[in-house]
Amino acid sequence: MEKMQKYMDFVFFEVWCKATKNKPYKFHLFNKHKELKSIIVKLHYSDSSGSDLFMRYLEEIYYIFQKFNNGEKAKLKKWYQTTTNIKGLCDNTTKYLPLDYDKLSDFNYILSKKIKDLYSLLYGSNPINELKEFKPYTTTIDEHYKEFMKINNENICPFCGIHSIKGIYHTKREAYDHFLPKGKYPFNSINFKNLAPMCHECNSSYKLENNPIFDKQGNRRKAFYPYSLKDTNIDIKVEIDSFSDIKPENITLTITAQEQEKVDTWIELFGIEERYKAVLSSDSDGKYWLEQFEDELKDIPIDKIQYLEVKTKQFKKNPYYEKNFLKVAFFEAYITQEE
Repeated sequence: MEKMQKYMDFVFFEVWCKATKNKPYKFHLFNKHKELKSIIVKLHYSDSSGSDLFMRYLEEIYYIFQKFNNGEKAKLKKWYQTTTNIKGLCDNTTKYLPLDYDKLSDFNYILSKKIKDLYSLLYGSNPINELKEFKPYTTTIDEHYKEFMKINNENICPFCGIHSIKGIYHTKREAYDHFLPKGKYPFNSINFKNLAPMCHECNSSYKLENNPIFDKQGNRRKAFYPYSLKDTNIDIKVEIDSFSDIKPENITLTITAQEQEKVDTWIELFGIEERYKAVLSSDSDGKYWLEQFEDELKDIPIDKIQYLEVKTKQFKKNPYYEKNFLKVAFFEAYITQEE
């Protein structure tokens, strides 16, 4: 997939954007990229399913670009660069707004439809890069997932922190979410900076097609970039009216960080407040934590506050093990109430 994005970058800038009148679509247009040219030639003579459609789209879009003047091509280049810059869009540092299909359709309806059809072909149950013609040069999304999970070796969803995801010892993998919805923004269906594995709950119940860079009123906003290496330093504070009656309506969550706008987007996008309150109120989580703590305390010759402090230090060492980062906030609230 990552390789396919680089191929399509070349196609866009070096083939389509350099299309001129009286210059027919031929193999020599790919001369500057010997590897891709070799694939294109093989696809031309291939009987692989989907190869003819892929080749047809490349050629048809080329001839659409032939009709554009230099100013129109410059505008398309600017849109392409902005829309595929996922980090810049999340940080809201891009000079221009991203291109969506509505805007592209207004620019050129036929181009918009062809681009959408092509990029739908590139990502799906049988992506083009898995054809035999690509095999010597590209790897699969499954291989990317294995590499990702070697680093994210906690086997915990990096978006919610509360659900397990399949790791390197599983034969299956989690689905990849298109962080910026692929149905809204062109050129991003195979952009790996826009593809991130997450748990089923995050992907299919909460995130869905919601837009991280625009709120529901259409206002621009910041969001966490999925592949950022920067520590978010999110602080979670819990207040519970009564520990004898723990339920969502009796819980107050305060979630803060230095980049508060990104935190607010994350909370909304993934239903964080609802989900964390549900965990804290659950018989198998929050209520069980308290019951377990009380049982352990019976056999330990130190007072409740001291033991809570010991447990909190343990939780902080492994914050994602058994939702320890929430346990810390939960028991800090309990300590405060006991004091």
